[in-house]
Amino acid sequence: MRAIGYIGVCLLGIGALAGGCTGPSGQVDTGVISVGQAIASPEELKASDYFREIRYVPLETTDDCLVGEAPDVKLTEDYILITTRRQCLLFDKATGKFVRSIGHRGNDPGGYSDANARVDGPNGRLLFAGWNHDWLVYGLNGNYQGKIESPALGEEAYPADCFAVNKDTLIGYFPNTQGTEKNRILYFSEAGERLGVLPNRESCPSFEINSMSVWQGEEAMEVFGPALRSAIYMEGRDRETASLYFPNSAPFWRTGDDIYFMELYNDTIYRSEGIDLVPCLRFDRGDLTWRYADRFRKEAGEGILIPHVLDSERLLFGIAITDIYDEDSRQTYAIAFDKRAGMTRAGLYEEGIKDDLTGFLPIRLMAVSSSGEFAGLHAAVDIREWFDEHGDAAKADALTNLAGLDEEDNPVVVLLR
Repeated sequence: MRAIGYIGVCLLGIGALAGGCTGPSGQVDTGVISVGQAIASPEELKASDYFREIRYVPLETTDDCLVGEAPDVKLTEDYILITTRRQCLLFDKATGKFVRSIGHRGNDPGGYSDANARVDGPNGRLLFAGWNHDWLVYGLNGNYQGKIESPALGEEAYPADCFAVNKDTLIGYFPNTQGTEKNRILYFSEAGERLGVLPNRESCPSFEINSMSVWQGEEAMEVFGPALRSAIYMEGRDRETASLYFPNSAPFWRTGDDIYFMELYNDTIYRSEGIDLVPCLRFDRGDLTWRYADRFRKEAGEGILIPHVLDSERLLFGIAITDIYDEDSRQTYAIAFDKRAGMTRAGLYEEGIKDDLTGFLPIRLMAVSSSGEFAGLHAAVDIREWFDEHGDAAKADALTNLAGLDEEDNPVVVLLR
């Protein structure tokens, strides 16, 4: 097995992936996503099979809001949030007009360590990782609202990620980075009071880290696509062991009024119910199942890893990667699951979803709002090239607001319903 080439070396706090599923609040969609079967016969994914409308929103381009390298996108009901390593920019969802910057990166009062915000839509605020096991809270109006301190479950045992369940309750996650973690989930109040702890019931051999390497920005996007813009690789002291994480993906998200959880190297999506997790949906990886017990074995990396999930009440999209440690045979797939039809399909991720509604560029999904609106990004340079090549075909009504873009402009957000 050929080893992956890695870029840079760093020591970072590590998160895991995000996930979710089900229908409206109080209604659970139980079922199986047949990802193993689907990737055995990949096909072209078409937007018309899943969406009724595609809208393109060019983001305003001024000196105050120039979007940096490898942007990510998130959605609230009224706004588009664009983040890079150092930026968090808010744009109007209807017009693309720049609204404001949110906070700043820096080790000072109000400064966060990472601009990758966790969206707390119902409370109109954003949570940013701080510098000392805390979370900085900003309103969508740009005002700093203070810090939330994460409680410890022992000496230096702090959750690596958190998400707002409601105004007063947060949920934190302990990634089993070295195979020895006893805790899995912590519910706590904004005042730092522990409300409940769920143990880690999964087991695997312990893992001793020898070195850590990182992909960031364009390098990560070239390998894993725009939805996964950073990745951390850990080489074990035993050369037959390794581990890989995607820190920009959170383990929690909101669908409707409910919170869902999925962790890397597991196949189940859970709904948070009270102070507990209830299984609701499972990925069937068939013969390519990567068991949690084998999470640190390089050889097991020939199986399916699911590092990214986008969920709504009706649809679920995800990324599935096989042979992740072998750059020659590694393959990344886009997974599409229609909950009502119970149908799973897979296409090659690099080919995207065909835009057969407007006839424009293929789409690679990156985000979904709690109300089920999906989003992706198109770089202005790609749009300019497409218009130069397609002439009369570029006159479709849905594309008229893109015709005047310059290749140096900010990206265009693709919204799908």
